[in-house]
Amino acid sequence: MIPKGYEGALKQLRDAQDAATAQVVTTIAKRFLDPAAKAPVLFDNVRLFDADKGVFLADRAVLAQDGKIAAIGAAGSLKAPAGARTIDGRGKTLVPGIWDSHLHIGDDWSVLSNMANGITSFRSPGTNFDRAVEATRRRGEGTLLMGEPFISVIIDKKDPLAAQGAEVVSSVEETIATVRRIKQAGLWGVKFYTSMNPAWIAPAAAEAHRLGLHVHGHVPATMKPSEAVAAGYDELTHLNFVVMESMPKAVIDKANTRQRMEGPARYFKDVDLDAPLMTGFVADLARRKTVVDPTIVIFEGMLTQDGGKPHPAYAPYMGIISPVIERSAFTSGGYPLVEGLTRDDYRKSYAKMVELVGRLHKAGVTVVAGTDGWGIELVRELEIYQQAGFSAAEALQSATIVPARVVGADKRTGSIAVGKEADMVLVDGDPSTELGALRRVVTVVSDGYVMDAAELRKAAGYSGMPK
Repeated sequence: MIPKGYEGALKQLRDAQDAATAQVVTTIAKRFLDPAAKAPVLFDNVRLFDADKGVFLADRAVLAQDGKIAAIGAAGSLKAPAGARTIDGRGKTLVPGIWDSHLHIGDDWSVLSNMANGITSFRSPGTNFDRAVEATRRRGEGTLLMGEPFISVIIDKKDPLAAQGAEVVSSVEETIATVRRIKQAGLWGVKFYTSMNPAWIAPAAAEAHRLGLHVHGHVPATMKPSEAVAAGYDELTHLNFVVMESMPKAVIDKANTRQRMEGPARYFKDVDLDAPLMTGFVADLARRKTVVDPTIVIFEGMLTQDGGKPHPAYAPYMGIISPVIERSAFTSGGYPLVEGLTRDDYRKSYAKMVELVGRLHKAGVTVVAGTDGWGIELVRELEIYQQAGFSAAEALQSATIVPARVVGADKRTGSIAVGKEADMVLVDGDPSTELGALRRVVTVVSDGYVMDAAELRKAAGYSGMPK
């Protein structure tokens, strides 16, 4: 919010704010990343989530040493080495470090908040070059307390409706050159957006694949999602771009406008998921091994919420976070109603979206959990997956080992196994019976650094543990 006449000072103000924030957060990072925090730690008497097998194991012990998982055994069977810290996990569960597969790198406070909530790895599908390089560098230096990022850059066609922060291109040649620049920056993927020229997708995706980059994104206007997949998408971002396969042509042709939300809200309630169109598309996604990043928690908020009532994703955080955020976001209403439709119409379309997530999973489509929000919505995303038919273990896999496999990091992280990196989260309760226990983070271990979650939350601005 800037007074009229001072618009030219925006960059100066932002730079000053970012510098001040970085100074404070650097001090915080150095406190938690002290070498003493990397001393051996033994978690004893814990319930352990084996993400590789998808099972919860009672009465286990896990020893981390030198940044790695050194041993796993029955409770009481492991001896802590000299200088080790022992944490009694009775009544608690040790899970792998949590992944958010759709978490744009925010400011330094945001990434600190994510660590406080147990997010030790994440995919950022749309970060500009400067922030991507700067945040990655500072994390490596130990001056930014952030999970391990896997970063994509957005590419969109030069257009009045081009994505903010995107690399804008005006030709297929420029598109391919941008893909190469993303690779040269050491980033992970390319994300295409809704104003892209569909004819440029296939050659650009081919170049991205040649360079070893992941290809995902929104589906460009006039292009069906099945056509985007055939042109080279490894992944469809947001469930509405899976739903788009069933939308009228008038909606598909305007997918770079509000129609990408209003079309599914209006029409999806009447789509027959058993008809050949959608059953064939889902089967094709499974056959091609196409990943889907639903971010369905967004649509719960947009389609089901009336104003004044806390969104289910945020209700556990009411009272422990800034009242400004509570007023502006946690209790705001959903997407405005399209003329002639009611909130119940929207809710019916949302319910069918939940059903679609279940059908994708049942068909064998890889689903990764992401929020496109602050990160605190992730557990609600998993709870919705459980409503859709996932078991608690399957839902938790979508935020641990499954995204690790998608990014090619599963040999070193994503599950608690001997020899893997010590990325773990101790939570109060039993996620096998209540996924909400994942919000009650007690201890975070990231790259072997053992951090008290209550202290992390305090540093990030929370006044207590989520409910």
